[in-house]
Amino acid sequence: MTRLAELADPIVIRAVLTLGLAVVVLVVAAAWLSARHGIERRLSGRIAALGAVGSATAARRTRRPDAIAVLRAIGEALGRTALISPRDRRELERSVAAAGLKPGSVVPVVIGLKLVLLVAVPTALWSVTVLRGIAGVQQIAIVAVGVMVGLLGPNWVLGWMHARHIRQIRTGLPDTLDLMVICAEAGLGLESMVERVASEMAPSNGPIAAEFALLSSELRLLSDRRQALLNLGQRTDVDGLRRLATTLAQTIQYGTPLGQALRTLASEMRQERLTAFEERAAKLPALLVLPLTLFILPCLVLLLAGPSFVQLFGSFKS
Repeated sequence: MTRLAELADPIVIRAVLTLGLAVVVLVVAAAWLSARHGIERRLSGRIAALGAVGSATAARRTRRPDAIAVLRAIGEALGRTALISPRDRRELERSVAAAGLKPGSVVPVVIGLKLVLLVAVPTALWSVTVLRGIAGVQQIAIVAVGVMVGLLGPNWVLGWMHARHIRQIRTGLPDTLDLMVICAEAGLGLESMVERVASEMAPSNGPIAAEFALLSSELRLLSDRRQALLNLGQRTDVDGLRRLATTLAQTIQYGTPLGQALRTLASEMRQERLTAFEERAAKLPALLVLPLTLFILPCLVLLLAGPSFVQLFGSFKS
């Protein structure tokens, strides 16, 4: 009876009804967007069956998971409103591109995920606070944390992916430069060299291969090849690739030998990498002072002075 009385509490009933209403709204929205996406998917399938241009893209869309499709539909619907300013969209596209993803297909998914998390996380936390009997300032603080997590959580994930993408590019850049030097000495041109690097680096370093594949496409499409090279440095935000793009652009502009320029750049970056390792090794003794003081020094004091303190206390007791 006590359990039934707790369940019959108006606060509990109100929390359950609110949570149920939120779930129903999300389910209805997901069903509507899924049905709308199903129509678009069938139309894309018919267009692909007729052999229209872009049939491969339509086939990939038909294989996309329903959850991603729903989030993308929500993001596209929200992007057509005034809630997303062009400046915010450009910044989001820049963050997605810096993380090694395609902005055209990923940005709507991120926007839809933000909206879903902005509704779901605070609602779930508010329901938990009501069920636990938390009210007042604590309840407001918990809900505010939920709003912050729902709004900024996708940005944190993108930041983590951006850091991992940059780390992988920096790891594979020395091998890339050595391969470019070999290709240049073999007599390959810039376009052929970029294509060869993209194909050879694909098994060992996916981000490097993807960036060079995109660079190869831009070199074929853009009339100014220097602009394609500068786009590589701006897109990745990696100092090594930015310097590589600048070196290649200057080679195209002034006609300097490509192999010599790449060999000089590879030597400079190898020396900078060695200097960075030496700098990190020189910082190691200073970084070890605090762990030694906190963990090893107390143990040494206990081992060396412990018996003396025991004998001293024993003499005081006697």
